[in-house]
Amino acid sequence: MIRFIFWDLDGTIIKSEGGVLSSVRYALDRMGVTIPESEIRKFIGPSLFDSFTNRAHMSPEDADRAIEYYRELYEDTGLFDAAVYDGVPEVMEQLREAGLSHVVVTSKPQHTAERVLEHFGIRQYLGAIVGPTPDDHSSDKEKLIRAALKRFQAEPSEAVMIGDRCFDIDGAAAAGIRSIGVLYGYGSREELEASGADRIAGLPADIPEVLNTLS
Repeated sequence: MIRFIFWDLDGTIIKSEGGVLSSVRYALDRMGVTIPESEIRKFIGPSLFDSFTNRAHMSPEDADRAIEYYRELYEDTGLFDAAVYDGVPEVMEQLREAGLSHVVVTSKPQHTAERVLEHFGIRQYLGAIVGPTPDDHSSDKEKLIRAALKRFQAEPSEAVMIGDRCFDIDGAAAAGIRSIGVLYGYGSREELEASGADRIAGLPADIPEVLNTLS
């Protein structure tokens, strides 16, 4: 029986591309690095460290410096250059009234996620926010999901991960929980199906019905 809904943040609760991508471009410019726009858009999802090393081909030391530049802009104004996806608060309220608990499990640093969720009025629906510390370069969703399960002393069968990218679906599978991929974020149906999402939801409003098919 499902008791906990684990939500990804960027691309699942928050449409965050404005602030994220402008901050990535700022960091790349400060580092004197140019990459295609198509690669910049792929920064949404994995950790910044992974993206700067894999997408921008930076050394670990340069990636750390790029992250510092990124945070100069993002922590100032970029994190609020975003919007909550239509229907998400209503779905959270509906599921909370049905007795389910909401937890955000994100690769965004926890203190930043807390600021974003408080600003956009989502914090009130959440039992917890689970994310890495600022100096943790890992974007390992499996580790974060396991930390969330441990925090609530929950069995894997009692939780489901909702996310828009393969990282969410792969992490859920590795941690032994089921997953719902959403199509309104930054991933594609092909990406989510290839990672083995248990269910696919087109819009936030579809999530409760899709969730019922897992229960």
